[in-house]
Amino acid sequence: MRTAWRTGGAFVAALVCALALAACGDDGGGEPATATPAEPAATPDAPALHLGAVLPETGSLAFLGVPMIAAVQLAVEDVNAQGGDVRLTMADSGTDPATGLGAVQRLLGEGAHAIVGAGASGVSQAFVQTLSDERTPQCAASNTSPVFSTQENADYYFRTISPDTAMAPVIADTVVERGASRIAVIGRADAWGNALAALLEEEFTRLGAERLIVLYDPEEPSRSAEVSAVVNYVPDMVINLGFSSDGADTVRQLLEAGVGPERQFAATGLYSPDLWQAIDPNDPSVLDGMLGIQQGGDTIPAFLERLGAATGGDYLAYGAEAYDCVVLLALAALVAGDPGDGEAMLAAVGGLTRGGVECADYGECAALLAEGRDIDYTGVSGPLNLDAVGDPTVAAYTLRSWADGGQAVDLGVQVIDLEAR
Repeated sequence: MRTAWRTGGAFVAALVCALALAACGDDGGGEPATATPAEPAATPDAPALHLGAVLPETGSLAFLGVPMIAAVQLAVEDVNAQGGDVRLTMADSGTDPATGLGAVQRLLGEGAHAIVGAGASGVSQAFVQTLSDERTPQCAASNTSPVFSTQENADYYFRTISPDTAMAPVIADTVVERGASRIAVIGRADAWGNALAALLEEEFTRLGAERLIVLYDPEEPSRSAEVSAVVNYVPDMVINLGFSSDGADTVRQLLEAGVGPERQFAATGLYSPDLWQAIDPNDPSVLDGMLGIQQGGDTIPAFLERLGAATGGDYLAYGAEAYDCVVLLALAALVAGDPGDGEAMLAAVGGLTRGGVECADYGECAALLAEGRDIDYTGVSGPLNLDAVGDPTVAAYTLRSWADGGQAVDLGVQVIDLEAR
């Protein structure tokens, strides 16, 4: 088990810093971009925080990068409009571990105090050791691999998205309840795919369902042998743990082999409303009947409208979580006093999301901190309630499908309290 980052001594020190800030706060502040209060809240002087964002502008998760990048930029604008002092430097992860590591090294060289990203768990794995060595906090908005929760070198890592330990039972229960008793899982042999496949295998064992797990090297150009193994298994349902670059090709090969869309399920790394276009742009109905799952579903609607206007699209997965990363790091800098003190920054994060007065934006939360109050930041993504290793303990999932010529259909939202489980 990795060292808990909400440690007693460091956390107390962070609270002392908060009280000191309260004593020297001014009457600055501004109007939040998401609401207009009757009276602008007074906020303490904010230290200058330099954030580096390592997100996928290119590569197989570029479609996820669009809402996250826009959300990070909106958050910086909002924090600065409400009395904060945040500078943002963007870097493309390329959805590639080596590219992500190089980007982080460059950002650290440019003086970044904290990192937001990466998009993929495998890319974050490439630089999590570097950030541990440099004592630099990292907030991930879309990394769902559970391995970060227990590995020693993730001691400066936290996230605003829950790990797949919550999603695996949702997927397994869904397909079994729909009548599948013989299930194949095909996907990437990377940090995300390996961990989620293992979790799904445990869940299918619990449910008494037969299963076949077939994983592939995502760097290999062909997956025909793995697809053939799945087809020969004759499953009732195939769960696809791919990204758009490899997972879409797997879907296409399965369809060509006679595994219809009603027997396929897209996990979070693959699902998007426009997935059918990557399969057959000339046939919008090619995926009608296929299931998918999207993480999130408890996000503030007004924020989604705003983010949609910024991106020009309606697929906004992980955008709210990326926004919350920025706000949490800005509040942590306020509590720590010195954004360059990574240990104090991380300890401060541990006290921002539970057990205090609820607040919904940077300005409101900063004003409470100035009064010496403990706060519970409830983000635009919904309640976070980070635990001792930096994982949210509230998870939301939206089950999706396609119908009527490629139209995305919501089949329901599940909100899970992991502590209650």
